[in-house]
Amino acid sequence: MVKVVVGRNPMNIQGAFPDLQKQFPNVEFVYCPKEEDLLEVITDADVFVGWPSRKVFLAAGKLRWVQVPGTGVDSVLAIPELKSGDVLLTNIRGAHGVAISESVFGMILAFTRGIKQSVLNQERRVWAQLELRKQLVELTGSTMGIIGLGSIGRAVARRADAFDMRVLAIDMFPNSKPDYVDELWGLERLGDLLGQSDYVVVTVPGTAQTKSMIGAEEIARMKRTAMLIGVSRGGVIDEAALVEALKEKRLAYAALDVFEREPLPAESELWGMDNVLVTAHIAGGTQFEGKYTLDILRENLGRFLKGEFPLRNQVDKQLGF
Repeated sequence: MVKVVVGRNPMNIQGAFPDLQKQFPNVEFVYCPKEEDLLEVITDADVFVGWPSRKVFLAAGKLRWVQVPGTGVDSVLAIPELKSGDVLLTNIRGAHGVAISESVFGMILAFTRGIKQSVLNQERRVWAQLELRKQLVELTGSTMGIIGLGSIGRAVARRADAFDMRVLAIDMFPNSKPDYVDELWGLERLGDLLGQSDYVVVTVPGTAQTKSMIGAEEIARMKRTAMLIGVSRGGVIDEAALVEALKEKRLAYAALDVFEREPLPAESELWGMDNVLVTAHIAGGTQFEGKYTLDILRENLGRFLKGEFPLRNQVDKQLGF
């Protein structure tokens, strides 16, 4: 019998155990949220659903597959034995595309439609109609630059197209351009994208290659009136370089949902900057997250039991996504 151990997760996967047991009667499902208990429970497990620590991973002598109930796998790939070994790794890539793309436009519109300032004015009981109306802009005809055209980048692009924006994108594999993207380039044209875009959205995964991908040199290529939005992984944007550019008015705005350190330290200058919007790594949140996660788990478990590989969203452990 195949044993599937589910660790701590925010989606309440364990709540679906009765349905999963009906669909997979020859599978043993075990929920174990505490690491100290996992060290014993996982010893004979075939599958682990969660984010294993190195200690837990090394205790899993029979493990063949890790299903991460999230998109980012950088913390799991930090386990050298997992990265170099034969254990399969999958994530739920695609499950957060809609939610994050909606968050991206919420961030943009917070500035362009005066919503961020209006919230502050409401708290102060200030009526600033004429002052705010002079600052409002439409997105029509502006240029959206998307760094990373995966599932999240494509969801952002679809919505940008609906706002009648010009859509530019770069990707490591610029193979097929969707109709809703005006230009799709390779990474070597990052500078062109930065220089032409009014709004730059960073959606690449966190890997060794993308660390500090957007640093002082890249920010200097952006328009002084532009906005930088980070929603994929902290560390892709150099926060120190970003803060300096914002303070010196070499960049107009930034909206960040992910950071080099999380929680964002209280002493970070980003908290107190009027031209910055900070959200606490919530952009991917959705009421459908549990459903999306279970759909992928069910499909992958069915494939796994039948020996049908690769699994859905199987991660290239060397590329990091």
